[in-house]
Amino acid sequence: MKRITIFLILSIFSGLLFAQETEKKPYKLIVGARVNPLVIYDFDGNRTEAVRLHGEIGMMWNKSWYFSAGYTPFMNSLYTFNEYWFVGMDKKVPVSFVASAEYMADNNKFILQGGPNVKLKGGNLFAFLFTPADNINWGLKVGAFIPLNVILKERK
Repeated sequence: MKRITIFLILSIFSGLLFAQETEKKPYKLIVGARVNPLVIYDFDGNRTEAVRLHGEIGMMWNKSWYFSAGYTPFMNSLYTFNEYWFVGMDKKVPVSFVASAEYMADNNKFILQGGPNVKLKGGNLFAFLFTPADNINWGLKVGAFIPLNVILKERK
């Protein structure tokens, strides 16, 4: 329960921090799902291929920050997904850095992950290092996000 509380508090404070940037700046409120085919290289060097489906709500500010929270049914996990686009959306190949935290309820595990994300037509490619928060032991996730999103509200 303590980890869930910490996760939710961090998510709320991150959202409040980014929300201060929304005043009179462009933003998009987005809701939808992501199909996520990926390969996971676990802590012992084993390889697992998987496809995940995530439900998510998020907001993009000023075409450079994206903050979202979501749920992955197969893993029974809540997550927050934060990214900063350091090569902007106006470029041919936008690139971001992602920092994400995930709480897996069935295993009572808190996972931290991050890495580069490249936006292409129809989806994103990524490579994230990840580790449990309570026992640093690195792994690698390589895959794609295929968004199935709807824009609820937008300010240009």
